[in-house]
Amino acid sequence: MKPTDWLNILKESSPWIILLCISDAFFIFLAWVAYPETFRLLVGIMIIFSFSSIVFCMILVWKRQEKQDRAFYDFFREPSWEHESELIKSIGKLHKAKVNYLANKLRRLNDQLDEAKLQTIDYEEFIESWVHEIKAPISLVTLVLENRKEEMSELVYQRFEHARINISDDVEQILFYARLQASHVDYRLERISLSQCCEDALFELQALLDEKEIKVISQMEDVPIVSDKKALQFIFTQIFVNAIKYSNEEIDSFIWLKTGFDSVKNRYYLKISDNGTGVHNSDLPFIFDKGFTGDNPNKKQSTGIGLYLIKKLCNKLQIEIEVDSEYEKGYSIQLLFPIIKDQKTLPIPF
Repeated sequence: MKPTDWLNILKESSPWIILLCISDAFFIFLAWVAYPETFRLLVGIMIIFSFSSIVFCMILVWKRQEKQDRAFYDFFREPSWEHESELIKSIGKLHKAKVNYLANKLRRLNDQLDEAKLQTIDYEEFIESWVHEIKAPISLVTLVLENRKEEMSELVYQRFEHARINISDDVEQILFYARLQASHVDYRLERISLSQCCEDALFELQALLDEKEIKVISQMEDVPIVSDKKALQFIFTQIFVNAIKYSNEEIDSFIWLKTGFDSVKNRYYLKISDNGTGVHNSDLPFIFDKGFTGDNPNKKQSTGIGLYLIKKLCNKLQIEIEVDSEYEKGYSIQLLFPIIKDQKTLPIPF
């Protein structure tokens, strides 16, 4: 038993201890008046008896408290009829009505929670199946656009490709959002070429880059990172889509990529910058909040989900994010990757 437990018992028993001390003082006075010859002996016996009684009662209270605690914990873990009756036995039938009321409430809440869990599982399964179903017509549209490109004007092709990329991006957002809500997500950790991963993401967005006439400037060198390739490509795609979406059409737009090593944080980094519309300084602390769109003239284009998903995935993969922006001058986001010699040593939090 901890010293704090004894102190709590003493505090709770203090009224009875004070009453016992007052009674002892009264009987000590009577003994002094009635039996002056044996006064010291009687006082000694009374003090020893009182002290022993206090210690004995405290031990009984401690045992009873332990039993009550076990009954409470069992009841709150599982408010079954059996645990309810055990709790009533331990605290007394005086509290039976209150325990019955609490037990009924908890059982109803547990039933509602179980039902909500089943609905969530059904919803996740529906979303994932829908995403996989919708990918088939998207692939068909991609194939038709590639095969019929020569039959369309450049403008029509760009418009169709723009729409296809936006639909595909929205579908990926839904899939990753559903995955992140799951209780357990498996990540496939492997050695990844950072430059190749960026190139793959940019290749998928090439039509948007051409339409907006955005130039990609790369100062990338391969750095030895370990991560989940699919999740990383999704992160890069969301960053590039934002850079394209919020580009400044009045100037020659660019996306600048740079890799390197941060000796202070002992991490490899990838910095992605643009000269787009940027973000207000007052919005920067909130850009990763779910649904946040900020004070931006292109607010209608934003859902506030992309950056939220980026932050969640980076947390899972232990990637640090640093963001800097100046409104109407540009935006930069830096991803800092942990140094992993063996991918088995990377703990992924779930």
